[in-house]
Amino acid sequence: MALSVTAKPVGRFFPKNNLCLEPTGKNRVASMLKSMENAFSTITADAGNKLGPKKSTYTIAITGASGLYGRAIQNELLSRETIDGRSVRVLKMVRDPDQVKNDGDLYWDPNAEGAALDPAQLRGVDAVVHLAGENVSTGMGPLGFLGLRPWSDEKKALIVSSREKATRALATAIKESSENITFISASGVGIYGDDAIGANAEFATESSDTNKKNFLAEVGRKWEGATSAAVSPLVRIVNLRISPILSKSGGMLGKLYPVFFLGGGGIVGSGEQYLSFVSARDAARVVVHAMETPDLKGPVNVAAPKPCTNAEFTSAFGKVIKRPTILPLPAFAVKIMFGEMGDEMLLGGVRAIPDKLEKSGYQFLHPTIESALNSAINEEEI
Repeated sequence: MALSVTAKPVGRFFPKNNLCLEPTGKNRVASMLKSMENAFSTITADAGNKLGPKKSTYTIAITGASGLYGRAIQNELLSRETIDGRSVRVLKMVRDPDQVKNDGDLYWDPNAEGAALDPAQLRGVDAVVHLAGENVSTGMGPLGFLGLRPWSDEKKALIVSSREKATRALATAIKESSENITFISASGVGIYGDDAIGANAEFATESSDTNKKNFLAEVGRKWEGATSAAVSPLVRIVNLRISPILSKSGGMLGKLYPVFFLGGGGIVGSGEQYLSFVSARDAARVVVHAMETPDLKGPVNVAAPKPCTNAEFTSAFGKVIKRPTILPLPAFAVKIMFGEMGDEMLLGGVRAIPDKLEKSGYQFLHPTIESALNSAINEEEI
């Protein structure tokens, strides 16, 4: 579905002609040469960027647009009048050709061996936001949504291919389009491993070690590596290392909310494992910030600046929804019920901080776990 927000176009600035400002002699000649240099610089800069006159619309194509994060991003885009001084247009990228019903929606094939779509379809697109991928916290079969021991060999292969192969196919199309595109591709903080447990756990910045041996770290490396197929002087690549997004509409919190609401919540395992998190509002605003910040590229931690332990999360959640949190989930029960996924995602910990985001000027609306949970529970549903 193509979404647009009308705004007044912003005109380009062109240097004034200063030929008449210097009255005589060498000053006049110097002034003329300077004016010619300025004009030539403006022309060649436009030619190098292949922008020409600035377009009146900033166009964004999104994969995974119907998911929790995709919906949050679309809501954020619709709330803004402009990006880069231009009205906003959103295109959904769909995997079923029969779903291409709205003007501007794009069909793409995540299983393509080459380009995921005809590169010509990306003409005029300013940013591609790539979120699609197999859900890591659900299993396969009729009871898969419960997340009970979900990481079978078949499921793990699907998780990897839905990220690595699909991302490479999309990146190939972006490069072959020869367009100036900001390619914002999802990844995860799981790339830092799962050993952030206890008060001495190290913080993970974008320069931290990612050569860990656990499954999610392997997935993250392959996922981010696939974006290299888009490398080009015309393409800026941003790899969003996303923390669990807090919203009662879905994700981790969507599953926990009914349990905690009924008084069944409690500490998981030791409670000392760190949880990196981000509110849905901040997660969406980060994407727009990435579009508007040309110097932001490479891995970017999408995580609130104050990661918490599982015990702190549990206490804050109970406080926000005014429910007791007295029923712990022991580590042995987690291992029995959820297997390898439970080991990494529930008993393991990540202490990621948004170093590059904060240095680029981004300011979080919800920097603490309590403020993020308040937003998740009390703000309008996504």
